[in-house]
Amino acid sequence: MADFSKISPFQVDPSAIEEAVTFSPEDFEPASEGEKESMVEKRKSVSYWKDAARRFKANHVSMVALFIFILVLIFAFIGPKLIPYSYGDQYRSSQKLGPREFSEGEALIAKASSYFDGFYATALQPGSITAVMKGEQYVTKSGKTYAFTQEKNEEGVIIGFEKSSGNLVKVYEKDIDPATGAVKNATVLAEAPSEPAEGASELKLVKRVFPHMFGTDSVGRDLMARTMYGARVSILIGIMAALIVLIIGSIYGAISGLSGGTVDFIMMRIVELIYSIPEVLIVLLLQVVLREPLQEWIDHSGSSLAHAAGALGSGIICIFITFALLYWVTMARIVRGQVLQLRKQEYVTAAIALGAGNKRIIRRHLLPNCVGALVITTCLQIPSAIFLESFLSFLGLGVSAPMASLGSLCSDALQTITLYPYRLIYPAVILTIIVLTLNLVGDGLRDALDPRLKK
Repeated sequence: MADFSKISPFQVDPSAIEEAVTFSPEDFEPASEGEKESMVEKRKSVSYWKDAARRFKANHVSMVALFIFILVLIFAFIGPKLIPYSYGDQYRSSQKLGPREFSEGEALIAKASSYFDGFYATALQPGSITAVMKGEQYVTKSGKTYAFTQEKNEEGVIIGFEKSSGNLVKVYEKDIDPATGAVKNATVLAEAPSEPAEGASELKLVKRVFPHMFGTDSVGRDLMARTMYGARVSILIGIMAALIVLIIGSIYGAISGLSGGTVDFIMMRIVELIYSIPEVLIVLLLQVVLREPLQEWIDHSGSSLAHAAGALGSGIICIFITFALLYWVTMARIVRGQVLQLRKQEYVTAAIALGAGNKRIIRRHLLPNCVGALVITTCLQIPSAIFLESFLSFLGLGVSAPMASLGSLCSDALQTITLYPYRLIYPAVILTIIVLTLNLVGDGLRDALDPRLKK
């Protein structure tokens, strides 16, 4: 094998060089598997998105914020299915209750619930008509149907299965001991399963009395159900508004950046003009001016679009129009800046040389390479949209009744804040958590997706 150590830096003897560079046949033998393995790079290559996910997971603050936001999503979208109350149901006997409180009738039934294996109570029913109506009725338990005939309309009764006998019985609230919940008299309605008559009404059984965790409002509506529904509405409005901003801003900014010259100059002057408009004033004016024409169009137009807009309400449509007119300018400027950097790249030049049109270049080359900035800006736009919707609903210009959002709940609670402060605290805390966690998640995505911040 050649030994170059014999050559001194100051030695120029040709014989020494010839001796040092003499090769043996072993020098030309193929490398062994062990030698090959030693030259292989041990670390696997990582894609851009995997590397971004790794760096996002390393951001503990953003991960905690993401976990809390997922809990809020579960609270808003799955929570209503886990409680027996709806956001619009009014319980006449449960008005102005505090957190985890029972009304007098609910407390009485809660004490007597140990006597039953599933029950139906008129005091737990929403609306103005809570009585068991005259006629044929039936209940279902374990896949079996029990039918009976109700002789007259009655309130203040409990119908359920007696634990000791298993019979379907009827108990009057006046026959329940308020102190112990003991039942004095019970009328047997059915001892065995039977087929219901045609047109019979079903009574839904429950296992226990569910407390009003957040209390109730002045008309007996459960505040936790309304807060869940309001959080759902606010989050969906924020996401939809952010998507509107994403679509308009990305297309506008990409066209401006790719076109350049006079087109870019005119389009950016329009953006600066919109920037100079006082946003809050225009938002309020648009809400006031557009609400009545939109509502009139919804009421008198028979189109499917008007029907869908009617389901959302004129207030929400006004919010979407506001975002479409005003709030896309930041997204447009960010995308334009990215496109100005990317349009000088070789792959864009190659696409132009091959005859690709501007539409294809924007769709296939420019916007996909701006995805990091798009994701970051969109995530940070969602809390801004939620806050704007809550602000407008608080002023009575956003979500219209019977729909509820966190802003409208705060507005309703403001009138009785001195007597029932918890009505304001719960929706305000949920709103604060949503906005704060989304901002922290957006900051984490910015740090993870920006290659200049890569560690």
